[in-house]
Amino acid sequence: MTTQPASLSPQGYYLHTKPFWHEHTMGDSLMKRHLAVTLGLTAVGVLIAATPAQANTDAWEECSAPYLAGTSGVVIGAVGGGNENITSSTHLDDVQLYVKDTRADGHHVAIRLVTRRFNGTDHYWSWHHLYAGAGTSDSWLTSATDSGGIKLVWREIAVMEGDSIVGNCITKPQAT
Repeated sequence: MTTQPASLSPQGYYLHTKPFWHEHTMGDSLMKRHLAVTLGLTAVGVLIAATPAQANTDAWEECSAPYLAGTSGVVIGAVGGGNENITSSTHLDDVQLYVKDTRADGHHVAIRLVTRRFNGTDHYWSWHHLYAGAGTSDSWLTSATDSGGIKLVWREIAVMEGDSIVGNCITKPQAT
């Protein structure tokens, strides 16, 4: 490989007189294609980054609800989560709730929305129950309005025996 003569710019930087791919061992056409693909992917990445996301939509959040199952030890009995569209400081639209029963244990599973008001108190919304048994799942689409405001939002997923929680988890709280 030959070295390309360089000259010093008025600012003290070295300037090459030919494009850098001319001296690359891959050959002109292959290197130009590689450069074109790299620049094209970079441009797509810049366009995607510059495109505004859907306003006020949080990412899908999920957790797994463990509980102590006698001699089996700690097991996962439910998986659940969801997301929402935050439309104002007091209202959530398109609230998605999802829960799956992961264990044949005689318990049912449930999910509910929990929000934190601006005064710091939590609002526990109604449970959505799934009684169909292991391997089944269900989802709900709803909305939430609280005149006390909605500062944070998360979901609680539970393994239940009747109205009692056997095991639970909460998704990561999302700021509104």
